[in-house]
Amino acid sequence: MIGFIVEGPSDEKVAEELSRKLRIQPKIKQMHGTINPKKAKAFADLLLDMDCENVLILKDSHCSDPAKIEKNLRDRLIEESLRDKIDREVRICIVVHAIESWLLADEEAIADYLGSRVKGINNPENECKPDEVLDEIFRKHGKDYLKGGEAPREIVKRLSLEKVAKKCPSFIKFKTFIV
Repeated sequence: MIGFIVEGPSDEKVAEELSRKLRIQPKIKQMHGTINPKKAKAFADLLLDMDCENVLILKDSHCSDPAKIEKNLRDRLIEESLRDKIDREVRICIVVHAIESWLLADEEAIADYLGSRVKGINNPENECKPDEVLDEIFRKHGKDYLKGGEAPREIVKRLSLEKVAKKCPSFIKFKTFIV
């Protein structure tokens, strides 16, 4: 069993559905906002006590350098007494910009969900605010993309993981951590 610590509801729905696709049983704790190191340590300890073999902290980089975000989070988690668990039972996966980058990687999945043709994006991790790009695509089709709604889960159900891996290096890291 894998434990996830995520920032918000769309991250939780995406992690849940990706786990199903990868045949992994998840336990997910949501931060309801940015990753707080003190709370992340408590969640990590709780998930490990709940028989999770590993815990993956999934954090968006939000238009910032993913390497700097990871180093900062790693340092702060070490300060919170996770030194002996970081890179062993507890791992950090920084999503380049936001989890919606992974959804943008497969235009056919989005098109199937919307019931209409959608133009592809070659490098979704180059989109600083992929949630806004996704919302723009939805609006062109008369809908709104709600991060906390069911759209993230429904798109992941239709995703080709091969397409996501081809276009999103942060997804490859995620997949490597959990498989």
